[in-house]
Amino acid sequence: MTGDAEPSITVNVDVTNPGQFFACCGLLELADRLWSRDEVAGGFGPCYFGRSQFKIFGKTRFTTQDLMRALLACRRSPVDPYQPIMGSNAKPVKDARKTQPIQLDGRIILRLAWWLDELAGRQTPFKMWGAHQTSEGLINNMAAAVNVDDVDDTTILESRTGMTGRIGLDTRSSWNTLDEGFSPNDQNLPVDTYPATELLAAIGLQTFSPLRHNDGYIYACWNHPLPTPVARAVASGTVMIRGVTRYRFEIEARGKFKYFTKASLLEGNTNG
Repeated sequence: MTGDAEPSITVNVDVTNPGQFFACCGLLELADRLWSRDEVAGGFGPCYFGRSQFKIFGKTRFTTQDLMRALLACRRSPVDPYQPIMGSNAKPVKDARKTQPIQLDGRIILRLAWWLDELAGRQTPFKMWGAHQTSEGLINNMAAAVNVDDVDDTTILESRTGMTGRIGLDTRSSWNTLDEGFSPNDQNLPVDTYPATELLAAIGLQTFSPLRHNDGYIYACWNHPLPTPVARAVASGTVMIRGVTRYRFEIEARGKFKYFTKASLLEGNTNG
């Protein structure tokens, strides 16, 4: 299908930023759901010093703005988890509403709950937020901060704005408290945040799951276009095919908030 075809979408990406990687996965997931009969496929180009391009192909021509417009038009509703969420003391967690799954309804139908293991009734390490933040509030705030009229391939992962809360997926919004001397979140101060990246990464994480690796997590870039179902499996790093490069990141904390760290190269397959 891809052959000599021109990609519908080409975005520059820092593949060592887990937020940007999963945002690319989110773009592919959205394209596949919107044009499921069009043999949508996506893949990364050559990587130089962590920089690459992510391209999405399909029989129908579409743009990043088309994807974001459809996503932002969806109704976003908090829903009850499949099982009550229990704490480490085997009792229901307090304020369970802060981690409710979010149901998207519209042209895209998707349940976001990667911060929970709903069947086991517990939170996962990917529940990044604390204090007064909620899953519903964070998703809605990211969506509200995206100006869809300004979205294109060059801005989708680069547009930023000052915000006092974020999901914690984009490494560019993390900070070193030793350098700053305090936590901006604890002081309710705005920090440069990339809302489109955070929102798209929240989509990508639902179906493109990283693999647990000791105290960290692995994801994998693939260097040729793959259909979305295959890409989901390859992205976890569990399916080794030609042209796959694996990266490892960790989850760290600043006070009550957690965030993804920059990823380091784990291993590369240069036989692609």
